[in-house]
Amino acid sequence: MALVARVAYDGRAFHGFQIQAGRAVRTVQGELERVFTAVLGGPGRIRGAGRTDAGVHARGQVVSWDGPCPIPEEHLLPVLNRRLPPDLRLEAVARVADPHWDPRRHATAKAYAYRVWTGAERCPLEWAGRVWTPETPLDLAAMSRLARRFEGTHDFRAFRKEGSSARTTRRRVLVCRFEPEEPGRLWTLWIVADGFLYHMVRMIMGALVFVGGGGPEAAVLAALERPAQKFARLAPAQGLTLEWIAFDRDPFAVAARGGPAAGGE
Repeated sequence: MALVARVAYDGRAFHGFQIQAGRAVRTVQGELERVFTAVLGGPGRIRGAGRTDAGVHARGQVVSWDGPCPIPEEHLLPVLNRRLPPDLRLEAVARVADPHWDPRRHATAKAYAYRVWTGAERCPLEWAGRVWTPETPLDLAAMSRLARRFEGTHDFRAFRKEGSSARTTRRRVLVCRFEPEEPGRLWTLWIVADGFLYHMVRMIMGALVFVGGGGPEAAVLAALERPAQKFARLAPAQGLTLEWIAFDRDPFAVAARGGPAAGGE
């Protein structure tokens, strides 16, 4: 059997999710493997459903552990969380029969939220490090209209960073909505897709802010319709959060989810 966990983390002090060979940097996967090996006896490997970048947060990352697990399931959360650092927490655990269960391979959809602080006052402490505050005034209505244009199946080659190993750049976006989360203060891009390319969400957010700041919408739509035209506007990492992941067979009885449901209004 494999152990599966839903994980939340503040990405500010991590150099991304994945262990980086040859670099002594702090990663989410590295911290999890260190604690799981120490507590559960190892050896084993942590696999993640998504490889978040440096500075990106998660509330619904899902990982699997293919090593030993001698502790009863009902005791795992408190035992493991006591050993994890304060910016990394397990939210739920479950066991699956397949000892090689891979959350990346079984994921059917992922949801990200990118938050933009739009209030006239300074961003409060509860959102510090988790939002982007653009320097120029934004046309939020124009950004909201443009976001809907990304829904559907498109070739997102123009909205990815080079270096991706993806076999295809076509993705199906089920939901792409830019809407107020805290009216007058905080707007959020909710985006749900069957998969994402490297930096895809941050580039879409960069495109929205480009148009919201007065840039021509036609330039963004041209890059979406003719993907050979690169559209390199990259939003900073700190506003992005991996919210939830859906699976062909959800390993958790009830998944806590935020934002609009896939295909919902």
